[in-house]
Amino acid sequence: MTQPAFDFSTVLASSVHDMKNSLCLLIQMIEEVSEQVADSSATEKMAKVHYEAQRINSSLMQMLTLYRNDNNALPLNSDQHHVDELVEELLLNNELYLEQRNITVSTDIDETATGWFDRDLIFNLLNDIIINAMRYTADKLFIKVEITEDGGCRIMVHDNGDGFPASMLENATMPIQQLNIQQSRTGLGLYFAQMIASAHERNNKKGFIELKNNGHLGGGVFSLTLP
Repeated sequence: MTQPAFDFSTVLASSVHDMKNSLCLLIQMIEEVSEQVADSSATEKMAKVHYEAQRINSSLMQMLTLYRNDNNALPLNSDQHHVDELVEELLLNNELYLEQRNITVSTDIDETATGWFDRDLIFNLLNDIIINAMRYTADKLFIKVEITEDGGCRIMVHDNGDGFPASMLENATMPIQQLNIQQSRTGLGLYFAQMIASAHERNNKKGFIELKNNGHLGGGVFSLTLP
């Protein structure tokens, strides 16, 4: 009997989608339970579980997005959005771990800043950046949003950690085709960020990312510029 042929990558993408949905429910339940737990030790453990679940969910989202892009099935639903509302949601999404690690977050946001972008894709990109910033910062984050000279917007995430290693700074400036995504999760994250940023094009200009050190808080700075 001849077995029907199937595309394993399609099966994998479907499985990733199901896992992502289940993980989102798990994250929601962790948030609900943590609000009812009075013991500080248990709350700390819940926050760590929540953080790791967020990291897994971010990786699954990247895998699914990269698969769709590889199959020319990545929809880009761009619309005009207020960036301050996006940042507020990102901080709420990571509030549990920020509080557990006593990370102080300050912002400098131009409330008039709006951008034309796919909200889900940009949210996932920035959420991954904040997840990593929370991991490597000492105890502070600073988020700045400004309007660019050509009417676009720039979102910057500063931390007061040790800064980015030289290899990451170098990879961030490489053409997307040359990035080694098999090297580490960091390589995948950079590839994902570059891909999503450059997919946003307006007035013949594309979005881009930048990494640098010695920022406002003395540590690393991730910058996303959208046209």
